[in-house]
Amino acid sequence: MSKEQEKNTLMNVAEDKLPKVENKELNETEKAIVIMPKGSKHLLANKWTFWFYEQKSTIWEENLHEVSSFDTVEDFWCLINHIKSPSQLSSQSHYSYFKYGIKPNWDDVNNIAGGRWLLDLPQQKFHLVDEYWKKILMSMIGEVYESSEINGAIISVQNKGIKLSVWTKNASKDNKNNIMAIGKKIKYVLGTQDIKMVYESLTRTENKRRSSTKPMFNL
Repeated sequence: MSKEQEKNTLMNVAEDKLPKVENKELNETEKAIVIMPKGSKHLLANKWTFWFYEQKSTIWEENLHEVSSFDTVEDFWCLINHIKSPSQLSSQSHYSYFKYGIKPNWDDVNNIAGGRWLLDLPQQKFHLVDEYWKKILMSMIGEVYESSEINGAIISVQNKGIKLSVWTKNASKDNKNNIMAIGKKIKYVLGTQDIKMVYESLTRTENKRRSSTKPMFNL
């Protein structure tokens, strides 16, 4: 089997595992987007990959599926419109959008020295989870942060709540100004100032998963 055939097989397996919206018909606009020539679409500044995680195995890698990559506005919306929203996911599932070539894992070479802005959504805000997630994605692919330090974002549905995080590549304390600027822009994008966010080092968080991790910064 060639590398291209192997890749296509893996993509098909991942897509079979992805929770899709049932009985979703393409409307006329979406049909036009699907057949639209590449040159007619609106290119993004970066290429992004969508990942889906569903906990069915004790081996982390077996739960993570690379689903699709896109680099145009139209392909982004076509993907968003044909998968379940985060609020419909089962517990212990994640959606991740990362720049092409970066895996949504702390030990990826692009993440290992980085950190994340983490927002724990309180129960009274659960009805806003889909809106918040869409705003974060649009702000990332639209490059509103004016920073090359954004690697991606994850929304994680857990037994005790929902976590939304934006990952950056440089968690050095010397980079505090850039980190804080990104955090403030996240709050601006979400249109909320009443939810607490913390910034954590990814390496420190991974090493102390079983205990509390002191955040580097708070907003």
